[in-house]
Amino acid sequence: MKAESPSGAMYGRAARLSAVAFGTFGTGLVVAAVISIATGIPHRAHNMAPLAGLADLGGRLGELSPLIAAALAALVVASVVLMLATSRLRPDAAAIELVVLGAAIEVCALGAIGRIGYAADGSVLLAGIACLTGGVSVVAAGALAALVRE
Repeated sequence: MKAESPSGAMYGRAARLSAVAFGTFGTGLVVAAVISIATGIPHRAHNMAPLAGLADLGGRLGELSPLIAAALAALVVASVVLMLATSRLRPDAAAIELVVLGAAIEVCALGAIGRIGYAADGSVLLAGIACLTGGVSVVAAGALAALVRE
């Protein structure tokens, strides 16, 4: 019987660390983009005039709801990455969850770009693209987690 080489464990550990790094980067990028759009940029975007009343507040929540959903998905990604890093979640389950959450972030970011609009200098679009990049990074973390063999 042939003894197993320790290289499989080494590559599994490297894949796990890479998945954690990509997931952490994606989470940070999505949260930073959402905070950027929600706090600093809307005053330059169309349909973001000062609130006119309760009806306007409902419409504004409709414009910002994809951003809120993307931020919440990023927080769930952070918890999945933490459980993956501490080996409390199986890598195959983490891979599926990260791919699904990354796809959800992508859909939410595309919805936010379409609803919030644009600024003359393109800053809302840049933050939206940063959010899309964070979603792709989460999907990549899921692909890397699928490579972990224990």
